[in-house]
Amino acid sequence: MTGLTRAAIFEALTLLALFCVAMPLKYYADIPQAVSIMGPIHGLAFMVFLWFVIRSWAEGLINALGALRLFIGAFIPFGGFVNERWLRHQSEDT
Repeated sequence: MTGLTRAAIFEALTLLALFCVAMPLKYYADIPQAVSIMGPIHGLAFMVFLWFVIRSWAEGLINALGALRLFIGAFIPFGGFVNERWLRHQSEDT
């Protein structure tokens, strides 16, 4: 569960960096390279996060509803931090 928690935090941080740093640099400072760099980094973080979600679901660490919650939360800014808190609570219960 530790890997999933770390992946959730890293995915959330890269999403925020993409939205709050790279995109404003692209549109307001005319620096499109920021998105060209941050976009693939976030894409990789998202794919790693999905791999951890699917793996945790397959191992029975989370149920289908939990996997859906994690997946949807990954699309919402700050949702990854809410997911991390939920995962921490889940790991304390087991």
